[in-house]
Amino acid sequence: MERRVGLSRRILANVLFGAALALCSVVDPRPTAAVEGGQAAPEFTLPSTTGVDISLSDFKGKKFVFLEFYAADFSPACAANLSARKANHKSFEDLGVQVLGVSSNTTFSQQTFAESLKLPYPLLSDFPDRKVIRAYGVLNEKAMISIRTFFLIDRQGVIRKKWVIENPVTTVVYSDTLLPDIQAIVGKP
Repeated sequence: MERRVGLSRRILANVLFGAALALCSVVDPRPTAAVEGGQAAPEFTLPSTTGVDISLSDFKGKKFVFLEFYAADFSPACAANLSARKANHKSFEDLGVQVLGVSSNTTFSQQTFAESLKLPYPLLSDFPDRKVIRAYGVLNEKAMISIRTFFLIDRQGVIRKKWVIENPVTTVVYSDTLLPDIQAIVGKP
């Protein structure tokens, strides 16, 4: 009986220790402050579905960046939104805008997801730290996923426009609703 109690205590201690480690690695007690238009976009370097790390600075002086934060791979609303950018990808390219999707999913999950949707642009993984999602102020602290938000970042690295989606669980934002604003900011017809 003593051996069983000792074993149970060790198992319980290991489980509690593991849970504490997991919690410490995921929860950052610092509040996230949302960045707004006119501010410098937080710099980042993240692994991507292209197989190489992508940095925001890769596009500095070259292209605008449309940064789409999404919640989860394989969720219907996220798939529909990312596919909406795919449907108008040529329009983004013609405007000199690079589309990038960011989530807290692993690169393996994103790679599989991107292949299933045949996305012509990269997805970036902010797993496990969620530092970029926090830096942009779009982390849902309870679910530890990003809130669907879009940022248009100019060639100098300044946020020119921010779109926060009111009902991100079900709303699909089609690119034709975004492109007029992007065209006006980029200055191309």
